[in-house]
Amino acid sequence: MMQVISLVLLGLLCCNEIAAQAGAQCGAQSHINVKTGAKEVVQSGRIVNGIKVNPERYPFIVRIYYNDQFYCSGIIITPSHVSIYGGDTSRYSGGIAIPVTKIAIHYKFKYDFNSHGFDVAVISVPINSFQGKTNMAPIPLQTSEVLPGSRCYVIGWGLSLNNYGNFEWNGLHYATMNIVSQSACSRSWASVNENFINSNMICAKYCFGVDICYGDWGGPLVCDGKLTGIIGYTGYSCTSDRPAVFTRIMAPSIRSFIRNETGI
Repeated sequence: MMQVISLVLLGLLCCNEIAAQAGAQCGAQSHINVKTGAKEVVQSGRIVNGIKVNPERYPFIVRIYYNDQFYCSGIIITPSHVSIYGGDTSRYSGGIAIPVTKIAIHYKFKYDFNSHGFDVAVISVPINSFQGKTNMAPIPLQTSEVLPGSRCYVIGWGLSLNNYGNFEWNGLHYATMNIVSQSACSRSWASVNENFINSNMICAKYCFGVDICYGDWGGPLVCDGKLTGIIGYTGYSCTSDRPAVFTRIMAPSIRSFIRNETGI
């Protein structure tokens, strides 16, 4: 069975940047590593004011590196891909390195914030790369629609805000979010772009002063123990009133892409 990591838009933007630096297309990448464990519109990043957690509870999240530099998060969805560092909560050290063999980007993806909605890519690693590894395991994909108001969570390498700006955490963090209806999400984002929200997206709003921010690109939105979305966008301030936006796993065009690339 192929082993796969699912990434969102920032995974795709990372891929474009990596390809440009390496002078190559996003195919086999020998120096990419994965580790476990417009002004109004920005790619989401590190979780703000989340709770630090143990990686044993979330063995499906990994960190994507290129030339030893952190680029974004990834999600294990089958047992295989670029180099991967897994099984550790630190964003900077620990974990296990696994080489990536292929990066597949959704064929409708565009490197354009005004024309988006297919923000997903699949990274492949050698077969059985995760077998026998501590704190590394796949998460099942969502199989049913998640209703507005449902309580879900996101995880990533977070930030805590203080009076002097952002403080970067060196650890895996957890934050609870509630699903927001697409109509309410569209209204919230209408002042930025009235067509910004589409059916390939799912929105969630933070609870108790937490949110997602710069750097958690590709991280998971988990509902009922299943991968429901992939972190994509949040408000410019990272603590705005707008809901955070995720690629929706259940969207037909997203789900068929994942199935075609992974067989699941």
